[in-house]
Amino acid sequence: MNSDCLFCRLIRGDLPSHRVYENPDFVVLLTIHPVNPGHAMVVPKEHIGSFYDVEDALYTSMMFLVKRMALAIKDIFEPLQVVMETSGVGNRHVHVHVLPVYGLYDLVPREVVEEQEAHALPADELVMIAGDLAAYLASHP
Repeated sequence: MNSDCLFCRLIRGDLPSHRVYENPDFVVLLTIHPVNPGHAMVVPKEHIGSFYDVEDALYTSMMFLVKRMALAIKDIFEPLQVVMETSGVGNRHVHVHVLPVYGLYDLVPREVVEEQEAHALPADELVMIAGDLAAYLASHP
């Protein structure tokens, strides 16, 4: 574990947290800044700074736990949808947010959505981007 990492400190118990679930590989915590009640985070106990570095077996286990949490949130809070979101920009410790949403603007402000809709990428640019990504995937199986 990393002594400076917020998530490592939460996992060790150096900071208070609201634990929902724990097993040998993961802890599920409620976030203190929820989008809506029930907003949880699935966090590997091992300090891993980026999703690129998560081993496949651990990644698969994490996604199964994310799904399990999503089903619990769905049944308890009855949202329109339960979504998952990853970040890692502010806290360099892999984690997945699992959160109930009741409408489109729970996650993205209306102004941002309207701006995105008003300025869609041109079709030729989308074709080029899709080609670049497809070529990369074909050459890196």
